[in-house]
Amino acid sequence: MHAARRPTAWLSAPALLLALLATPVFGATRLEGLHQGARIVRTADGVPHVYAAEDLDAAYLLGRLHAQDRFFQMDSLRRIFSGTTAEIVGDAGLASDVQFRTLGLRRAAEETRAALGPSTLSWLEAYADGANEYLASHPLPLEYTALELTSASVPKWTVTDSLVIAKGLAFGLSFELTELDTTPALLTYQASGTLTGFDGTALFFEDLFRVDPLDPTVSIPGFLGGPAVPGGGTSQASDPLRSAQTAAVEALDAYLRPEALELARSYRDKLAAIPNLRPVVEAREAARGSNWWMVGPELSADGRALLANDPHLSLGTPATFYEAHLQVFDPNRRRVLSASGITFPGVPAIAQGCNSVFCWGSTTNPLDVTDVYQEVLVFDPQTGLPKATIFDGQEEPVVLIPQVFRVNQIGDGIADDLSIADVGPLDGGLTLVVPRRNNGPIVAVMPGSGLEATALSVQYTGWRATFEVDAFLTWLRATSLDGFVEGLQHFDVGSQNWAYVDVFGNFAYFTSAEMPLREDLQTLNAPDGAPPFLIRDGTHTFHNEWLEATGDRDPNQALNYQILPFSEMPQVVNPERGYILSANNDPVGTTLDNNPLNQVRPGGGLYYLNAGYANLRAGRIQRLIDEQIASGEGFTLADLERMQANNQLLDAELLAPFIVEAFANAGAAGAPAALASLAADPGVAEAVGRIAAWDFSTPTGIPEGYDPGDGLGPLPEPGPAEVAHSVAATLYATWRGQLIHNVIDETLDPLGMADVLPDGRQALMDVGHLLLEFDQNQGVGVSGLAFFPVTDDAPTPEAARDLAVLESLRDALDLLSGPDFEAAFGGSTDQEDYRWGRLHRIVFDHLLGTPFSVPPAGGFPDLSAELPGIPRAGGFQTVDAASHSTRADAANDFMFGSGPARRFVGAPSRTALEAYQTIPGGASGILGSPFQTDQLRLWLVNEYHPLVLRPSEVQAGRIEQEVFAPGP
Repeated sequence: MHAARRPTAWLSAPALLLALLATPVFGATRLEGLHQGARIVRTADGVPHVYAAEDLDAAYLLGRLHAQDRFFQMDSLRRIFSGTTAEIVGDAGLASDVQFRTLGLRRAAEETRAALGPSTLSWLEAYADGANEYLASHPLPLEYTALELTSASVPKWTVTDSLVIAKGLAFGLSFELTELDTTPALLTYQASGTLTGFDGTALFFEDLFRVDPLDPTVSIPGFLGGPAVPGGGTSQASDPLRSAQTAAVEALDAYLRPEALELARSYRDKLAAIPNLRPVVEAREAARGSNWWMVGPELSADGRALLANDPHLSLGTPATFYEAHLQVFDPNRRRVLSASGITFPGVPAIAQGCNSVFCWGSTTNPLDVTDVYQEVLVFDPQTGLPKATIFDGQEEPVVLIPQVFRVNQIGDGIADDLSIADVGPLDGGLTLVVPRRNNGPIVAVMPGSGLEATALSVQYTGWRATFEVDAFLTWLRATSLDGFVEGLQHFDVGSQNWAYVDVFGNFAYFTSAEMPLREDLQTLNAPDGAPPFLIRDGTHTFHNEWLEATGDRDPNQALNYQILPFSEMPQVVNPERGYILSANNDPVGTTLDNNPLNQVRPGGGLYYLNAGYANLRAGRIQRLIDEQIASGEGFTLADLERMQANNQLLDAELLAPFIVEAFANAGAAGAPAALASLAADPGVAEAVGRIAAWDFSTPTGIPEGYDPGDGLGPLPEPGPAEVAHSVAATLYATWRGQLIHNVIDETLDPLGMADVLPDGRQALMDVGHLLLEFDQNQGVGVSGLAFFPVTDDAPTPEAARDLAVLESLRDALDLLSGPDFEAAFGGSTDQEDYRWGRLHRIVFDHLLGTPFSVPPAGGFPDLSAELPGIPRAGGFQTVDAASHSTRADAANDFMFGSGPARRFVGAPSRTALEAYQTIPGGASGILGSPFQTDQLRLWLVNEYHPLVLRPSEVQAGRIEQEVFAPGP
């Protein structure tokens, strides 16, 4: 590695900026909260550029802009995370409110506000003042009319509102409750195995919930030093995985009550029924996503460090992000503040972007910062209410918080008609907080016959005061790599992999967020009972606690628990290989041996980060980088854009050869009759030929479809090659789902395990391992279960494998020509009709649905009445993210709803920033605004608009300007 290149002075030419701030008295809008003259210039891409003479004026105008363009979105977000959504959307929001009020993000935001430093608090107050000024002088958006609400039902914006949105966004990136799936699955597998003679523990850990990836790409090769870890720690032998399994068997029998499993299942079902909380129980399948990769000066074509970043979030209307540029020339400060990028409506912070020295981006790092505990809850005999949990044999009081839920009575024609909902104490009307759990809540209770009950609590790093906004504010004026790292020390929750490139050619990767140290993993070098990804013991019979913080903690640390030091978090600066990539993959390789619990920290204790990652996107990015390097051509921003548009399926590259091989084996002399009949099937033969000729891309193949390179004119007719690849994508994706059903689901269902199937993403990994490691496993799991069972029709393991592969292809063809795909293909058996774009579509949903959603808003039509949405290229775990369920088996099951919320490529240099970005929508959330969907066409075809910082460039693209002066 190279040492960080040192910065030199950055020179700003302030003349034009000073001219922009020379606000004329006449014609200016006077704003009472403004301190000095200011302007907002909007360019043709809809992006607002704020010019101010004080930082707080910039915050004020950003608040005003957010309220002007996105207020319903801001209000919806604060209500969702605060648990008051039913106050606007009615009964449909009550279940969400009960759960979010229980979880307590608003409580955490209130605690954060009380702990903020004065400068951050002033910035947030100025933002709130700007939002409220706009609301006081303008009508509410159209959505409120539809909801029969007036301004009387819309509270003023507060600092806590911004903080609860920040908390909620971090929550969405880091909070997960996969224990609610994994624990019942393990116990069911064990019970079934005992009854029918297989190893249920091995079925869970080594067959179906294994954590080693199909593709072994990591972000920092050598970070663990082979068998060693940073600082000289060494890995344990592979046996500890078996030890962890044995311990889990013994521990779960020792403490886990049957009612806890019932609670886990029922609570999971409640969350899965709430759209805003479904991802926390489906985190393994969702595989929270994003991509970035950086290329250093040695590999770039012109000696600049390059960054590509596309964060993957829910794709709705309005867009998740709001683009903004803030520029402040304060004569009392040494440097001009100039930063541009993306903000979250409601939060005055540039989350990803560029200042005059560096650009930054991020992907989610799924650090395990959430634990679920089985608690023994004690009731007060006088009140009949819970009063304590049991810990070390003693009662520890819980905090009781009464809740009142109000529901908007939509449709009665009465404005602002809210009623109080009847919610019982143990159904959400009384929140129970366990101080020991970082002020975490009791989320589910199963009352017993006496004064004790079984309950589940959740401990999470985000339940108390944290300071992520401080990180973003630090970066606005930071001028070096050291300044960026300083900001990272405030990013406490919402774990991210951060990418950094600067004008000096530095490129670096850092992991942020506070990772708690578990008592057993740190002091015993092994799980004490169940590992952290199963439901843990809350009574301290087992040592499953987070270690309390000591007196020598870092002054910037937020958690009151010991954490993994920043120096041990994955990070690298200017690596010698000349590039870094991150796509939510295992950053350093702790899971490559299917054991996340056998690396040791330098000073002792297990080096545990998480039990499972995404991997296919990283594998494709690695291949694309390798191809570019092999070409001998230096990387350009155009190359990065091309890579971001890649929609090839890596799982197809790995698994499609088994289809071709199976067909060849089936056609060989002496093949079993069942296989030979499939080889003689014309439909199967045609499908195999199409897949064999395929390049694994996923174009739409239809004239209504949007594909990379289609441009901004009329959509082109697809050519023969696009059609061929489109059909092959349909065939493969449908085959994939049938293979999972035939190999995984049909193996578990007869054994009574249909309710604990691995999710689609995990099941694909399982099938992939069975195929890719067939020479070693012969289709038999470590559990002893045969996933490719030998039968009279398939007398050898190889024949059984080939039969499953080809029968799944035949099943896919039958599906595609059948009633479940009637809307897409009309019952056709002509494979040329099976165009991918008729299946792979997206609706950019609005909270209130039609007419606000896209389609129909923005003039974008549905493909048809029975096939809603816009046809778009992409597929499962493609780099250009557009994933759907791998078990999809009907015409509308292949739709997607998450993907790049921003695409960005950039290269800072000493002379100028060159950067381009786009978002899936536009600046405005107002139905019919020219800026509502003006960027969506760019996004759909993988094009970009420039990201500009220089005042001269802004003025060149100006389409409107607002001038402001201090009021009244």
